[in-house]
Amino acid sequence: MPVKRYAGDRFVGPTGDPTGFPLDVADGAVLYTSGDLATDQASYIKVTGAWQQVVQTGVVLQTMTGDFLDKYSNQDVYGIKTFHNDVFIRDLTVTGTQTALNTVDSTIKDNIIIINSGESGVGITFGSGGFVIDRGSEEDAFFLFDETLSGDLEYTGGFNFNFIPHVTGDRLVKASETGVFQTQINVVHETGFTATTGVSALEMTGVSSIYDIDGVNSGEADILHKQQIQCYIGGVLQAPYQYSLSNTLGGTGTPTITFAENLFSGVRTNFVYSSTDRVL
Repeated sequence: MPVKRYAGDRFVGPTGDPTGFPLDVADGAVLYTSGDLATDQASYIKVTGAWQQVVQTGVVLQTMTGDFLDKYSNQDVYGIKTFHNDVFIRDLTVTGTQTALNTVDSTIKDNIIIINSGESGVGITFGSGGFVIDRGSEEDAFFLFDETLSGDLEYTGGFNFNFIPHVTGDRLVKASETGVFQTQINVVHETGFTATTGVSALEMTGVSSIYDIDGVNSGEADILHKQQIQCYIGGVLQAPYQYSLSNTLGGTGTPTITFAENLFSGVRTNFVYSSTDRVL
């Protein structure tokens, strides 16, 4: 009458090929072989209907509850594994199409992080690479190098921002804010200079937008020339506030100016002369 064996049974089995071992045992049974040769003396465990030898470096029972990990040998581990405590790994290689990190803060001590490593094409095969920040219900922010960007300086490829970047608190201006525009105007029909010393202004009339200025052409024009003198006595501007000058010598010599103010001895008196020219 055959004897039914159960998991955990221990018995001395035959020597030789494991295919000749008894099959009427449950998974988890242990079998010790004996024989004259050292190779005949071994231990086996029944795993999912087959006998697996226990070698010196350990045994992997991947299909049994617990999924034992071999401490010494290379092995493949299948299925989803969850580690509830800290895991320390020396060198880590991750392959696949997507890697997810679900952490509040990630600290990376590498000096250089290479994105799109191993690219073999001319430029980025997928057209762009960089960082995208998920902003929830708001528009995502991205910092990408885009191979398709180009500009007037005959460059191809550049960094693309969908928000205005800042450097040490100062906002970087856009190309549209630097005077480089697509629409062109060929003629500036009015120019002028302010009366303020050291300040000049270019006035454009009849213009409702911003235009690109390629250059300034000068030509003949009627110029209105004005001169004035202001008198300050003791730091107080005297009336009249300005005096128009006229050269009574017909364009030659030095004009003579007469003031009606009484100049007191010991009081500081200043005369301020200014001249303006306006192109008509």
